[in-house]
Order: sequence, then structure tokens, then C-alpha cells
Amino acid sequence: MPDSRGSIDRLVRAMLRVLLVASVGRAAVPAVLILTAITGLAAPSYAATPVIVTPNQEETVAPYVARVYFDAKAKDGSDSYYEILKNNKPVYIEQAKNKGEKFFIGTMYKDDPDAAMIKMGMDITGDGQPDLVISEWLGRANCCLIFHIFEIGQTFKKLGTIDAEFGASGSHFILPDKDSKDTGLAIQIHDWIFANWNTDFADSPAPKVILHFSDNAYRIAPDLMRERALDASDLATRAAAVAKYAPSAKGGAWPHTKVSPQLWGTMLDLIYSGHEEGAWKFLDDAWPSKVRGKDVFARDFRAQLAKSPYWPAVKAMNSEKPLNGKTGQSVGPSPSPSPAAAKQ
Repeated sequence: MPDSRGSIDRLVRAMLRVLLVASVGRAAVPAVLILTAITGLAAPSYAATPVIVTPNQEETVAPYVARVYFDAKAKDGSDSYYEILKNNKPVYIEQAKNKGEKFFIGTMYKDDPDAAMIKMGMDITGDGQPDLVISEWLGRANCCLIFHIFEIGQTFKKLGTIDAEFGASGSHFILPDKDSKDTGLAIQIHDWIFANWNTDFADSPAPKVILHFSDNAYRIAPDLMRERALDASDLATRAAAVAKYAPSAKGGAWPHTKVSPQLWGTMLDLIYSGHEEGAWKFLDDAWPSKVRGKDVFARDFRAQLAKSPYWPAVKAMNSEKPLNGKTGQSVGPSPSPSPAAAKQ
């Protein structure tokens, strides 16, 4: 009987959330009446004890409250979700799609160096409005981290969803330079479009991408991504390592013969810091002499690069063209998983 009752209790909580979502924007039915009605139907054979679902995490910046729920015993992940309330009325609810997913208010860990920068109510975009960051961890090996960013001022709205993918340890928020007029935080992630491309994941390069909030969306910040080109001695050392890569020593043809991933890793470092021309020169200097198919590699590399959602903006950065809504990477707002009202 305890197992049956536990299943019913979980069903009750799930149905409560469905009713909560359905009631957004309308007069809410008192939770006690809902619970009484459901438990009366679900468990007529015994007197059900009311189930009180307490949040794992809760923070308040009046008139907003953010709550995160997670039940490790749930078999389908349905008991992991977060809600945002304004004046005690739900304005946004999102539930995990798979078991093991978790949501966090701010950073995943309280001792994260970024935690103080993105506390609930901080202005992280620089537009003068208080904001809220919800981090989502998908719970799979090496994967994946997503930031959900909301404005919680007089107007409530979702500002963006930033998929950091495998960047649980490498993604972070960046304070503006002391001489910059921009007061908003930038967000550093990595572009994982080359993950497992002709090598294993551990050796896959992932160039740095820096985003900032501009024109109502998160876009690539070329002024923050541009860096000095690698010096000649560093490039020569890398080229020598690629040329001496053991799997290339016997010769052959790309892609059947392995080439060091340091080749395209260095090319990506150069391209994503504004030095595309230097990347193609490095290819010429570093390509193993016994391996045929350099032109085929260049074609394959370009094709993979073009799959990146960031490539239009990176390409524009390298050609020094101004970024705009058509060429800039925009990580726009995602639709609310519930019909929550955008304004209260």
C-alpha cells in the first residue's frame, strides 16, 4: 500500500501543476479545494493526507517570487520545474522534459564566482531593470547547461535562452571593463559545433564566444571577442606539433588518415578572435606533408563552420562589417511553456 500511495501522491502533485498552469491569467481555484477534490477521487480507500510540495529553492524580489522544485524519486523527471510569480500570481512555469534535469536560481552552485553577480534582482543586461537568471542542467554526461534570463521590473518578459551546451565549467558572466560605457554583464560560452568532428570529444576544440545584450537580444560582442593574433613563435610551435602528429606519419588522404585536432583548434582560435586570414595561413604551414587532401579538409572545415549559429556574426566580425539584426547572432526569447501572462 505505501508504494501505491506514493504513486498517487506524485500523481496529485502533477495534476496540481497542470491545474496551476491552466489557471494562469484566470482566477485561481484555491489549492485546498483542488487538492481535496483530487485526493477524494484518487484514493477513496483511505483518508489521504494533504501533500505539501515545498520548493528546493526560493528567492524573492518584491513583487516577484522564484521557486525551483526537484523530486529525485520521480521516475520521469516530471517533478522538476520552476515557477515565477508576480503579486502571488504565476507568470511563468517551465517543467523538465526528462528525468535528471534540474533548475537553479542564479548559478548551479552557491560558491560559484558568478553567484554574486547574478543574484535575483540584479541588472545584468545594463538596461536599468532588475533581472532573473534560471540555470538549467540537463543531467547528461558532460551536458548541458542553459541560461534562461528574465526581466522582472514593472514589465515581466523573457529576454533570452542561451544554450551553453557542454560548458558547465567554462561558461561564465563577465563584468564590463572599467572604461566601458556598457554596464551590462557579458556572457562567455563556447561554440561546440566541432564537438566529435573527426576526433573524440576530449580533444574537440570549442572556440570562445562572448555575448552581450543589445537591441533586445543577446548577440555576439565583437569588441570583446577580438584579440591579438597568436605570436609567430606560438604558431610555429603548434604547426610543428600538427606536422609531427603520429597518426599522420604514414601518410594517406584526408579524412581516412587522421590529422591532429590542434590544426582546426588553432584555426578556430584565430577565426573567433578576428584573424581568419591567419587561420588559412596556419593551415598551409601546418598541414602534414605526407597527407593528401588539404583542399578537401578546407572544404569540410568550411562546411562544418557554416553549421554554427554564430558563424554569420563571426564572419561579419572578421570582415569588419557592422553587426545588425540580420547578421548578429541573436539568442531570442523562447516561448513560454505555459500560457502565462507576460504582464501583470
